[in-house]
Parts: sequence; structure tokens; C-alpha cells
Amino acid sequence: MKNFAVFIGSVLLSLAVAEAAVRAAGFAPREIRINPFFEPNSETTWSVPDEELGWLNMEGVSTSIEDGNARMTFWSAGRRATRAIEVPPENALPVMIVGGSNAQSYGVVDEASFAYRLGERFPDLWIENFGNGGYNTVQSFLLAKRAIRNFYTTQKPKLVLLAFDDSHAVRNVADQSWIYSISDDEGRYVAPPHYRMENEEIVFHPFTTIGFWPLERSSALVTMLHNTWLQSVAYNSAAEAESVTRHVIAQMAEFVSSQDMQFAAVVLEDKSQIADDLFAGFKFPYKNCSGLERSNPEEYLLGGSSHPNARLHEYYAICIDEWLRSDVLTLINAWNPHP
Repeated sequence: MKNFAVFIGSVLLSLAVAEAAVRAAGFAPREIRINPFFEPNSETTWSVPDEELGWLNMEGVSTSIEDGNARMTFWSAGRRATRAIEVPPENALPVMIVGGSNAQSYGVVDEASFAYRLGERFPDLWIENFGNGGYNTVQSFLLAKRAIRNFYTTQKPKLVLLAFDDSHAVRNVADQSWIYSISDDEGRYVAPPHYRMENEEIVFHPFTTIGFWPLERSSALVTMLHNTWLQSVAYNSAAEAESVTRHVIAQMAEFVSSQDMQFAAVVLEDKSQIADDLFAGFKFPYKNCSGLERSNPEEYLLGGSSHPNARLHEYYAICIDEWLRSDVLTLINAWNPHP
């Protein structure tokens, strides 16, 4: 018993020394930081938890935390407002837009979003914007399938338009660089639905919450060990991002085609300039409308460094308008534009 007590004392002393050393090196116990997008009962919260998708646009009005504090309207089923009233235009061709926060048009008022402006340019189209902030391509695909099943109950969309950003690639494999950016309403990290390479096969992983380790909120040592595990082992997956993303895009295009709908993809942001390679070789219509976020961010991004501002959304609308008319809508037999 004496030897055991000495052993336990030695272990505790070693842990205390290690804790002191870790803190001296600048590490601290895990702080609870709730993402302002997910904080309950806040005017900046635009989302609600969703067991399958992780989160979904919350019906109502939310205030942006970015430059201008825009008021943003969200409708049922996770849609961003695309016209003055929720009722769709009569006898119009249904078009579904899916994507992340740039598709969602975070940070600009409803009327300034590219989807709203496309609706004004195409009165013969019934445009619904299912873009959700923070989404990857996997979540967009899952939401598209849900909407086709539950929202478009009388008429399926004729066109499914994926709005893609280069940041979605690492999100598609839930790399640690993205995991650290999102948390739930209790401050826990979460991993969105994603795919990973396992034994040379691509395997789907559902949404999961990453719980705190014991003592993590009071021990810098435990926090450092947990972070090391997340960064180096559990979610060290950036190397798989591009191959997995091509797989997800191919799956999505195949599913849409199997439902007798047209699939197309447009790139809104491509700071790392990987999009053209990611979409190379696919047979569906593709358009890269990115570039201004790299060449002139002060002019086209909120605060000079964040989401697209109204000026960039106007550019998106023009870019997509021309492409839809020349390359996309001509593939849809039901499209009869007004003169």
C-alpha cells in the first residue's frame, strides 16, 4: 500500500508539473465559446439544430454580425427569401439553389442577394434558395434530397444549381481546420456530415457532436491533448479533400439526373483556385464566377475580408444570368422564356 501511495503521489506530482509547464507555454483550459450563429434566443442566430444536417436556416428574420448588420429573411424548409412574398410565381419553372453562406447570401439584405436578383431577371423562373451558412457539399446534397422529397411535393425542380466555394472541399472531409470554426449551442465542436477515405474506399460519416474530454474545461494539459488528437489523428483529413469532393459532386449530379432534373454548378468563391480542376471532366454545365474576391476584396467583400457585399452579388447575378441563358436553360425543354 505504501508503494502504491508513492506511485499515485508521483503520478499526481508529474501531472501537476506537466499542467504548470503547459500553462507556462501559453496553453489554457478549454473555453466555452458559442458560435453567434447558433446561440439560442439571439437576434444574430439564423439556425436551428438538425439531427441529420447539423443545422438548418431558421424561419424568421436574423441580423448579420458583419458590416452593415443586414436584416435577412428566412422561409420554411431552410430557404432564404428570393422575392417579396413567399408564394411562388404562377406557371414558373422551378429552380433550386443549394450551397453555403455565399449562396445563403449572408450579410446582405434580401433584395441584394444574387438569387433574389436572378428572380427579378427571370420572371419565368421559380427560384428557391436553399443555401445555408457553413454548409459543405455533402450537407447541400442531403438538403437537396430532402427538399425534393418534402418541399417539391407537386412539381420537382427542373434545375438544381450547386453554388460552390473552394472552402467547401475541406468541409467535405471535416478537416480539423473547419472543426475548430463551428460549435453547437453548448460550445462543443461538431463534425458535419462528411466523407472520409478508409481502406481506399470513400465512407460516409453522419453529423456528430465532439464532446468535452474529462477535466478539459479546467486543465490546459487535457485541452492540449484533446486538440492534438483532433488535429493530428481524428480530423486530420485535408489531404483527402479534393478527391472526396469530386466524388460528392459526381454523386449529386448522378442523383439529380436520375430524377429527370438538370444539374449545374457555379463557383462563387475560389481563393485557392482549385475549382476548375475539381470540376474538370464533368459533363454538366459549369461556370466559374469567382475572381473579384481575390483581385479586389476591399471593393467586393463586406469589411474587405468577409462575405460578398451587394456589389459582388450583383456581379454574380449578371454572370449567372448570361450563363443560364446560353448554356443551361436551353437544356431544359420546359423553358419558354417570355419575349
